[in-house]
Amino acid sequence: MAHVFKVHVMLSWGEQRDYLVANDVEPGLEHRLATRENWQEVMREALINVPVAPYLPSGTPLPPMATAKVLDVEAIPAEEAPRDLQRTRSQFIMKDIWQHQSSTANYNFLHHDYDAASQKQIQADINYWCNGTATTAISAETKARILTQEKKLEKELAKRVD
Repeated sequence: MAHVFKVHVMLSWGEQRDYLVANDVEPGLEHRLATRENWQEVMREALINVPVAPYLPSGTPLPPMATAKVLDVEAIPAEEAPRDLQRTRSQFIMKDIWQHQSSTANYNFLHHDYDAASQKQIQADINYWCNGTATTAISAETKARILTQEKKLEKELAKRVD
């Protein structure tokens, strides 16, 4: 792969983050980069699932997930790929699709097989992006889950040092 693709996203609670696009999405973006002048349009303003906490070395539990809106995307030569960024999940919906279908249809595609708490966050995020519905309560729960996951990571890393 000649490039990796970095997306700059906004979460429903206003936080902005950067991620690398999921590995299985990269070939399609690479093709668009090579063949289209406005290759970024497929990703700009897309809704995409992202981990909002770190993965653990043990593999479980998975981090909380959320649905973010892509603000921008850039191609980076693979050898210059940032090593500190997490990868998005593969599920995303282009703006021309999600803006013209119901929140329910968007949720049915994006909720995937995540745990119930992540599915609640994803549903709240979709309602926010589609209808402007506040996500305050559910996002507070997710932020608490993020802190819990970060503490678990610290413990797991401390065990590896011992």
